[in-house]
Amino acid sequence: MSRRNGEWINALSSGDADILWTKLYSLISKHSSIKNLYAANRFSHDRLKDIYCDLTQDLFLLLYEKDRLQFYLKAGYTDENVEQELYRIEVPNLVSQLLRERYPESYRLARRTSILLQTRPEFKCFSRPYRFSEASGGTETAHGSLKLVAKVYGLSSWKLNKPVKHEQQMAERAKDVAVRTRDNRRSGRGGHSQVIISNDELCQLIVDIYTAIDSPADVRTMRNLVLSKLAVEDIRFLSIDAEIAREASSEMDSLNVDLADARPTPEEMLLSKETSLLVSEMVTQLMEDMRKEVKNKPLRYQKLIQVVWHCYFDPSSPSQTSVAEMMGISNSLVSHYRKIFDGLIQDIELSDEECVLLDATLGSKLEAAIEEMPACRVQKKSRAQNTSSAARNRPYLVASRHLTAVASSSSMGKS
Repeated sequence: MSRRNGEWINALSSGDADILWTKLYSLISKHSSIKNLYAANRFSHDRLKDIYCDLTQDLFLLLYEKDRLQFYLKAGYTDENVEQELYRIEVPNLVSQLLRERYPESYRLARRTSILLQTRPEFKCFSRPYRFSEASGGTETAHGSLKLVAKVYGLSSWKLNKPVKHEQQMAERAKDVAVRTRDNRRSGRGGHSQVIISNDELCQLIVDIYTAIDSPADVRTMRNLVLSKLAVEDIRFLSIDAEIAREASSEMDSLNVDLADARPTPEEMLLSKETSLLVSEMVTQLMEDMRKEVKNKPLRYQKLIQVVWHCYFDPSSPSQTSVAEMMGISNSLVSHYRKIFDGLIQDIELSDEECVLLDATLGSKLEAAIEEMPACRVQKKSRAQNTSSAARNRPYLVASRHLTAVASSSSMGKS
């Protein structure tokens, strides 16, 4: 960590946002976790500069929302204390949040792997850093001064002086370990996360990897080997018009996705409108024919409409005997009116789509006609109280079945 970035307290006291932003940017651009997250060989200098600016803005807003900057002044922090807390706590927390958002399952499995290595009795920590001969010039490093990802773990049965193989040799030997099947059971708060692999199975996988590589390994290497044997799905939701960067280049590519439009085309809308008008005219003509069949007599026409409604369109689906008792007429008279309606329906040739549309339109017009009958309003109101709202919202399936049966019998008769 750089000690040249001083005067944090002076910048906080004066409230100079520009100076604070500049110092935060310098801290972000030099932080090791940020460099590991965004490798320099993947992005150009200008692209990395934009990324650092975005992260600096996120960190600045995060500190402002938590009122952390004012806390540094009230608690009497020194310049060194402020920089140490930002470097060791706030920036790593920001990186953890980014990893959790970008790679949710990988992040969760990496944490579980680290916890198992530290807590399970099958593993133990070795007291020397990984690649000590290259990283520290052949000198031993104290175990407590290492970061977690740099600590070396191995099987408990191994001796502490067991040699550490090269990372490339470990990856080659780990190919013999079988890939685990994904566990699709739900877990977590709200059941939104999948188990992927249980802790016992994950522990066994780590043991199998250590047995295959026959060498202690640091936590970072073991995380990579474990994730290579699991079916991990790191899914992020992106806007259709968002720009993404390829993994191997710094160029931004636009997602030109041509999604299927489920809305009807203008031609389909015009045809649907014409079909609706045609069916509406057919229903009007059908009701006129019904009036003519009863010699234009109002009382008989009202009874015919009521019989058709109750027998074919009433959501409660009463029996013919119940309809006769309700209307105060004989059962044979109900059969007579049904025969009149069946004869009129047989002369109509419709497709399946037109039949459903005719069913809905005719039911609506019959219900409106019954509402206009003074003698039927009280009867209609009493029946409405006994019929639930859910039943009334159902489609007119009874009439649809009737029209389909009539059409089938008509086609059989013609053949």
